[in-house]
Amino acid sequence: MAKAQSLLYALLGLGRSGTLLHLALLAAAGAALLLYFVWLPRVRFTDADEHLFRAARHGDRAGIERALAQGARLAGVSPVDGKTALFRAAVFGHAGAVQLLLERGADREARGNDGRTALEVVSAARGEERDPAVAAGLDAVVGVLQHAAEGTR
Repeated sequence: MAKAQSLLYALLGLGRSGTLLHLALLAAAGAALLLYFVWLPRVRFTDADEHLFRAARHGDRAGIERALAQGARLAGVSPVDGKTALFRAAVFGHAGAVQLLLERGADREARGNDGRTALEVVSAARGEERDPAVAAGLDAVVGVLQHAAEGTR
């Protein structure tokens, strides 16, 4: 009976080494779940999302429309900095693209990994900008974002 019990304990991992093995497996499973449900979704970036970001970065309104029709997510965030396409259009001074993204439902209150909204990022960039043409584009974006903020109050 003791031999059968020893064999059963060994098979089920119920001895001291088995307990350690179970704890190690539990820790590995926890880490795997964390990676799968927390980290991996932030790294997934579809082709449509990439097209949306590229169009937003270049102020390409038609490209934004195409990317959204292909299934791009307005709430999709860059795996690098946690920012949305709205940030890309805003920081490059594309007020028309910012307006379009807001009309399609982009969240103007979304925050990147740095904890700042698009308005905060653009306002900071505007404060440092010396080129009058670029500053004018950033001013237009600030105006669009502020107007959107007033419309939701």
